[in-house]
Amino acid sequence: MSAPTTAGWTTVARTTRKRARLAGGVLAAVTVLVAGCGGGGTAAPAEPARSVGTAPTGPADPTATLRFSFGTDASKNYDPATAANQFVNTFLLPAYDRLFDIDAKGTVSPMLAESSAVSDGGKTLTLTLRQGVVFHDGTPFDAAAVKANIERGKTAERSALKPDLAAVVGVDVIDPRTVALRLSAPTASLPALLADRAGMMVSPAAFTKPDLDLMPVGAGPYRVVSDQPGAQVVYEKFDRYWNPELTKNAVQRIVLSVQLNPETRLRSVAAREVDATSINPDQYAAAAGSGGQVLVNPSTGAFLVYLNMAKNPALAKPAVREALSMAIDRVGIAAAILGGQCTANPQIFPAGYWAADTQLPPARFDPAAAKQKLADAGFPNGFPMTMTVVNIAPYSTVAEAVANQFGQIGVPVQLQVAEPAQVISSFTGQKSVDSYVSQWPGAVDPARTVASLYLPGGTFNPGGLVDDRIAQLAAQGLAATSGPDREKVYQQISARAVEQHLQLPICSTSSLLMATGSVRSVQSTIAGAVDLRAVEIAKG
Repeated sequence: MSAPTTAGWTTVARTTRKRARLAGGVLAAVTVLVAGCGGGGTAAPAEPARSVGTAPTGPADPTATLRFSFGTDASKNYDPATAANQFVNTFLLPAYDRLFDIDAKGTVSPMLAESSAVSDGGKTLTLTLRQGVVFHDGTPFDAAAVKANIERGKTAERSALKPDLAAVVGVDVIDPRTVALRLSAPTASLPALLADRAGMMVSPAAFTKPDLDLMPVGAGPYRVVSDQPGAQVVYEKFDRYWNPELTKNAVQRIVLSVQLNPETRLRSVAAREVDATSINPDQYAAAAGSGGQVLVNPSTGAFLVYLNMAKNPALAKPAVREALSMAIDRVGIAAAILGGQCTANPQIFPAGYWAADTQLPPARFDPAAAKQKLADAGFPNGFPMTMTVVNIAPYSTVAEAVANQFGQIGVPVQLQVAEPAQVISSFTGQKSVDSYVSQWPGAVDPARTVASLYLPGGTFNPGGLVDDRIAQLAAQGLAATSGPDREKVYQQISARAVEQHLQLPICSTSSLLMATGSVRSVQSTIAGAVDLRAVEIAKG
């Protein structure tokens, strides 16, 4: 494969060399660690993260403003149907209520759908909707609105929801409060998927708004009043919200500002310049010693190397992908770059999660065997590949370490370090790059993870690679109606993904938040999104 020759790539190559010099100390440490960790790594694990500090107990100030600093602008697209950025839900949750809710343990509960019933052998899901709900523009929420949203998610040209809604073959409006979803097969995961973006309800009157991607129009507790793209989004409490008890003591206003530098975010909370932020695994120790709160929540997230397995012929070969997997020192990266707060793991699901295969051995780190595997696969001299990553630590540092490790087995990497929107566009939109180092924040249900990462049409399977066994198992997982049956199927999918090295997970993470001592009820979802819908700030 010839090296890219566009001006963008040339500029990035120079930028990456400069960044590599600046990060030389870190990369040197990783290189030394890699050299000493043959066979899987020997670094001692850090103490597992746990929450630090206590939330205030005094009365809340319902007139307060929450200042939350976030590490990405999520590609500046806040339309639930068309957004491609995996971190966008933090921006969406305040404005868009969903048909169902889901807690940090994955338990589904009613939201805009007051109740639900399954009939026709599991092939019809009938929803009874709440009365008196209106969208931010005054449009009533009813069965026709649900039908319009589901159909938009299934058919819109740029919809990222098509895999989530694939089982829905029709939507019938029974009456203004009742809607029936006709399914191709029983689908136990559908309520959980409808507790995520597939179930976020947009005002149908706003579908054609040219600025819908920046100015959401939902039925959530907060409405967007201003948006400075790439800088901040401002929300104000919606006075016609259907569930006022949820937000009775919550802040009046949320200022969600974008700050790419994680150290600046941490210092800003410590100095009380902002009230809360998300932090990276490598920042846990500093945050825990800052005197405020550190909130550790379970998630189904992971750091990984996403692969476009169709663009580069070498990456289409499972043996080549296996060689790349063996070249990654997961233990070393977790210890040296991520503060020991990321558990080395070759599968996408974290240990202890019900969809994770319990029989898989630890990932094998063996550069010599990786080189031999490449030779056996027909690449004795290696092959070049391209990689992209956001210009934000620790993602960029992880990518630099992985690129270094791939280079050690004869796979030189041309690394593009760029702004988040450019990175997402090059990998999922233009599909012009071979790999992307980032984090999968998790998902409300393993069906969404599988659809996004492993099935054709998935946002993070840009090459559309088809693995017939996973496709077959994914269909079985959707059709399974009992917990044990679903568990068995998704564990098989996880094992198959590792066997075929369809993506390259590095380590599993928790969700980490940092807040001042005056904040309470800030939390994150099982899918790794920060949930700001009911945050309170204590008076004084």
